[in-house]
Amino acid sequence: MKKKKWWYYVLWVIAILLLLPFICLYGIYRSIVNYRKSKNLLWLFAIIPLLLLGSMGVAGYAGAFTGNGNTKSEQTISSSSSKDKNVEKITKQKAKDSAEKKAEAAKQAEAAKQAEAAKQAEAAKQAEAAKQAEAAKQAEAAKQAEAAKQAEAAKQAEAAKQAEAAKQAETAAAQAQTQANDPMVYVTGNGSSDVYWYGTSSMPGNTNMNNLVQMHESEAKAQGKRHSLKE
Repeated sequence: MKKKKWWYYVLWVIAILLLLPFICLYGIYRSIVNYRKSKNLLWLFAIIPLLLLGSMGVAGYAGAFTGNGNTKSEQTISSSSSKDKNVEKITKQKAKDSAEKKAEAAKQAEAAKQAEAAKQAEAAKQAEAAKQAEAAKQAEAAKQAEAAKQAEAAKQAEAAKQAEAAKQAETAAAQAQTQANDPMVYVTGNGSSDVYWYGTSSMPGNTNMNNLVQMHESEAKAQGKRHSLKE
């Protein structure tokens, strides 16, 4: 294929610039037709740049005929650039405001989370303190119960000891009374004698002390023995 000269492309660019208003007008017409068919709003938005380009072309034509084309074109370009800058500025400000709102919301959420965590920690601390206090209370109650139990056991042991002492004293008293009422006596002849003696000092001198037998007076009387008249 033969390579085209550079002036070929230059001619095309000049032709497009000359016919730009008509091309834009046709584009607007097609956008309206397509919008009516599809009801898609993008076709209406496409009309805006076509209007701008068409206005620039018309301004160029007017400038060419009036001698002020360059000035009007520059004003149109300046106006378009200013609008774009305003739109960009507004967009950036909205994005900044949105970011600040999100950051503030995140900060408040974090603060609420920390407050909730602190609240739960305090509740857990109070519950642990109450638990320890209850355990200490139960331990003290158990200690007091054990002390009372030991005191009761000591009291019962003391009472049993006193009762045993009283019983022994009573037994001793009974034995003493029995001894007083029924004294021990001595019987000679290995207990075969018919008399008994309260002591050995009044017995005859020829008494064999090895043959003495001790028994209660009541027992001696039961065997038919009597008190010696020599004592």
